[in-house]
Amino acid sequence: MKNGNLSAQSPSKTLIAIFVVIVIATTAACVYGCAPKETSEQATAQSDEEAPVMQGDFSFSADSDCATCHATEGGSMTDGNCPAANHAAQSCIDCHTDIDGLTSVHDGVAYGDKTAKRLKKTVVDEATCLTDVCHGSYEALAEKTASSTILTDNDGTTVNPHDMPVNEDHETIDCGSCHDMHATDDIAKTAQKACQSCHHMGTYECYTCHE
Repeated sequence: MKNGNLSAQSPSKTLIAIFVVIVIATTAACVYGCAPKETSEQATAQSDEEAPVMQGDFSFSADSDCATCHATEGGSMTDGNCPAANHAAQSCIDCHTDIDGLTSVHDGVAYGDKTAKRLKKTVVDEATCLTDVCHGSYEALAEKTASSTILTDNDGTTVNPHDMPVNEDHETIDCGSCHDMHATDDIAKTAQKACQSCHHMGTYECYTCHE
C-alpha cells in the first residue's frame, strides 16, 4: 500500500519541480531583460576615455600642443589659484625657450607615456622672467617686496626675497626655486622651503652651523 502511494505521488512531485524550474527561469529572464545594458556607443566612449587622446610616437616642435600630454600644466593656465594663470595669454614656448633641451628630452617619447612632474634636463631661463616686458630686474622686484615678511627666520630676521645676500650658495636660487608656476602651493611655503634646504636650522645667519 505504501509503495502504491509513492508511485501515485511521484508524477505530482515531478510536475511541481518542473513548474518551479519554469518560474525561476522566467523570473531570471525578466530581470536580465529589464537590466540596463551597456550600448556599443557607451562601451566605445569608455574605451576612448581610458585610452590616450593620441597614440604613437611624439615629435616635439615649437608648435606642439603641450597640454595634450601635460594636462595638469595646461589646466593651470586657467586656474586662478596657480601663478601660471597670470600668464594665460602666453604660450608655453614663451617661457620654456630651451628648444634644443626640450627636443632632447622628448626624444623617444610616445603618446600615453608617463609625463614628468619636474624639469630635470631642461630649465626655464631666469632671463626670460626678468625682461622689461615681464617682471623687470631683481632691483625693481626688490623695491616691490621691500616690506615682505615671507622670509622671516626663527630669530626674527627678515630677508627681502628679491634682495638676498650675494654669495656662491645663492647663485643656484632662481625664480623657479620659490615660484611653482603650475601649482597652487602657497608662495610663502615654497619660498621658505627653498631657504630651508640650506638654512635647515631655521636661521638665515651664515656660518653659525658649519665652519
